[in-house]
Amino acid sequence: MKKLLTLAALAFAAFTAQATDYTDVLKVTVNGNALPDQETTVSIDANENQRYKLSLTNLVLQMGAQSIGIGNIVVDDVPGTVDGDVTTIRTSQSINITDGDLEGISLWIGPSLGSVPIELTAEIRGSQLYFIINIDMTASLGQTISVQFGNGGYQIGNSGFENFHTATAGSATSDEPNNWHSFMSCTGMLAGIVSSVPHTFISDDVRPGSTGTKSVLIKSGLALGSIVANGTLTTGRLKAGGFSATSTDNNAFLDITSKEVDANGDPFYALINGKPDSLAVWVKFKQETPVEEHPYATITAVITDGSYYQEPVDKDYTDIIVGRAADTKIASNGFAWQKLVMPFDYSAYTEKDPKAILVTISTNADPGEGTGADSLLVDDFELIYNGTATGISVKGNAVENFAPATSDYTLSIKGIGEITAEDVAVTTNAKDAKVTVDVVHTDDGAGTSIATITVMSADLKKVSTYTVTVTDPDIADGIDNLTIDDNAIEGIYNLNGQRIETPVSGQVYITKYADGKTVKTIMK
Repeated sequence: MKKLLTLAALAFAAFTAQATDYTDVLKVTVNGNALPDQETTVSIDANENQRYKLSLTNLVLQMGAQSIGIGNIVVDDVPGTVDGDVTTIRTSQSINITDGDLEGISLWIGPSLGSVPIELTAEIRGSQLYFIINIDMTASLGQTISVQFGNGGYQIGNSGFENFHTATAGSATSDEPNNWHSFMSCTGMLAGIVSSVPHTFISDDVRPGSTGTKSVLIKSGLALGSIVANGTLTTGRLKAGGFSATSTDNNAFLDITSKEVDANGDPFYALINGKPDSLAVWVKFKQETPVEEHPYATITAVITDGSYYQEPVDKDYTDIIVGRAADTKIASNGFAWQKLVMPFDYSAYTEKDPKAILVTISTNADPGEGTGADSLLVDDFELIYNGTATGISVKGNAVENFAPATSDYTLSIKGIGEITAEDVAVTTNAKDAKVTVDVVHTDDGAGTSIATITVMSADLKKVSTYTVTVTDPDIADGIDNLTIDDNAIEGIYNLNGQRIETPVSGQVYITKYADGKTVKTIMK
């Protein structure tokens, strides 16, 4: 177990001639089980050739009351690619960890681990660093490890509702989850009335299987003694500006030009850098007294181009909406925890880049309805990004019997000749997946091309790799008959098509045999 934690900190790259420090939250999961989050600092250097060096010193992980010293992680000479203001770094290699020098830590376990294999993808976007490290140590430890630094703007902060602050409005106070807002920070001419009653609370009732200890409880209330005020939580800011419950002056709004912050120092908006395919959230809902005409709670999530937006809408916002997901019929289901999954719809909206997201959660789908003591518990809100292929074709020739879980395919097409990366078309199950194609040509005389396709989810968490070996029978039929050793290895190549003389243990290679056969293997 401790061996995993050694890998807990890698990050990469920014275009700067000097070292830059990045401080953010580090998340480690082992076989899918999350360890406690911690704050970590990573230093990045870029040399004159735009190669990158990562330095993470004195990495210490907390396991309960125990401090486990991992050590110093340094990765040097790593290449990056630039697209606009985003630098992306990808590498598969093995690293060695050295002793740290932090006072109070007498034992550093990193050096005893030897060479540790990692697969890392990182993004530098402006002043933010984000990375995912996937480590498969099934053979040695029976464990797989995922390490995440930052969130890359792909998730909403504090989506697990573990961290709260005290929000105030006059003499009234309420516990509001960080990065989320309710009526204590409300604006509008009626703010003083609706903010007099707290609507959000810390709860220790968490969803089944949660690794956290808290959820948020949203409750409705009564304004002026008799008017139902729906319990509402938003990533934006609430406004109470209309005397009628159905007035669009009563809304949740998003305005990224606002400089105002809440009591925790967070802005009244959430930025986003990707187009999620769906959202998942756990809820537990109960009306104090069932109201047959208005029985449902509601959740909406709207991605915009960063322009002002509000819900309920006061005009047509189609030209600034990028995508939308919603469930306006959340039933009580016996006041039991239920997991909801809502797909995002992008087809009806603009193709602009995503900049911000407004999530609004309410105890009733209809303004001013329900009762004055309805309860909605919410836990583990997650934006989901897909990352698998649904089909592959080469020069218009589809790979038959394609299945997303199958990685290796062969195409034999007369007259196709050698192919390039541009000849390979890939469809995916994602709105915003990152697809790369690398093609290697063998020297077997049979015109064999090997295309390696990598499909990565926008948030870097899911990676699917496919290999398509393409042969041309017309070329193969023209080869003179040769007597060869079918078992002879003709060459070993990396995934970039470069011939390798000294393979490294743990790395993925393509082995080409004299009979034309190619095999993708992990070097032992």
